[in-house]
Amino acid sequence: MKQVKKSEKAGRQIVVFDQVDATYPGGVHIDNTEASARFTDGVVPAGTLLVPATDGKFKPLNEVFSATNVVGAIGLTAHDVVIDDMPLVAVVMAGTARKDALPDKEKAGVGFIKPILARISFI
Repeated sequence: MKQVKKSEKAGRQIVVFDQVDATYPGGVHIDNTEASARFTDGVVPAGTLLVPATDGKFKPLNEVFSATNVVGAIGLTAHDVVIDDMPLVAVVMAGTARKDALPDKEKAGVGFIKPILARISFI
């Protein structure tokens, strides 16, 4: 038991999804540079919208959401993920999400997300 270390940064994860009906098989890799630019604390939170990037990866949007920049979105991240060299995230494509639990940009832009991710209900 001498090797067990406690982290001072441990905390509770916000519950974003009440129900998950479908996820992207195998998950997707996200661009760590784009993710680090938006989330300076080193963690991509659950409920982050992912759009296509380069090299087959996906990225979180770092600008205010609009009808044009959310086109092609694949879904929302299923859980919090630490940003490392090659972050792999599970992506929710259908289910029920809580609007108040989404990250700030997603919460403000949920009106633009609803038509693109029609299989996700926001409560």
